[in-house]
Amino acid sequence: MERVVLTLILLAGCAGSALAADSPFAGTWKLNVEKSKLTGDTFTYSATSTGYHYSNGATVEYDFAADGKDYPTVADRTVAWTKSGENAWDTVFKDGKGTVLSKGHRVLSGDGKRLSVTYTTYRPDGTTGEGTDEYVRVSQGSGLVGKWKDVKSKQASTSMTIAVPGPGQVAFEYPSYKQTIAGPADGTPLAVKGPTVPAGVFRSYKATGPYKWTYTTTFNGKEWRKGVITVSADGKVLTEVSFVPGKAAEKEVDVYDRQ
Repeated sequence: MERVVLTLILLAGCAGSALAADSPFAGTWKLNVEKSKLTGDTFTYSATSTGYHYSNGATVEYDFAADGKDYPTVADRTVAWTKSGENAWDTVFKDGKGTVLSKGHRVLSGDGKRLSVTYTTYRPDGTTGEGTDEYVRVSQGSGLVGKWKDVKSKQASTSMTIAVPGPGQVAFEYPSYKQTIAGPADGTPLAVKGPTVPAGVFRSYKATGPYKWTYTTTFNGKEWRKGVITVSADGKVLTEVSFVPGKAAEKEVDVYDRQ
């Protein structure tokens, strides 16, 4: 799916804590895919003299051709497209080290109105995750060219652990991707660390109440994602509502259950 470019750069989940050791945010949380809203995002393919141009309308743009070559996307990421049928393509996303991050298969319906995507993500811990997305055409165009909207999405569940090592501090671990983030929860930009995270990715947190946080993710100083995270009064459910700056109407809602 197109959001793979971002989710493998930025933390897919969220993290936070109240400014106390008994924070309602502290603990291990598992994504409840069925209760989450993962659809609604849009992107556009435009024709170029050599192939195609991809844009999510805000933060990501790049050119590519369906010739099996690696093309730069964002940061150190590349994508290679290979035509695998009259209306089908295979894609491979890699990082700057040549490590395969994900593989996908795209199929365009005979009437050109639907684009189905199946994909596999390859995680640093050695596990894989399977997912699917179905996009519908929302603008004029033929073949891949046009604007597409995600209307059906399914992805593998993941877990995260949040700790409060001290007053005003937060420590987050996303085990499948070996990603961590730690430091003061006062709006200070904190480096997101991990084997597949490029340099320049930071996230900052601010508490706006005992059960509510806001956060901003940046890449090379540019805002890439903003969101709000809350914990239910009974402490059993954590909800993240996030969006790409400039696309606030396309909010994603991730619901996590306490483990």
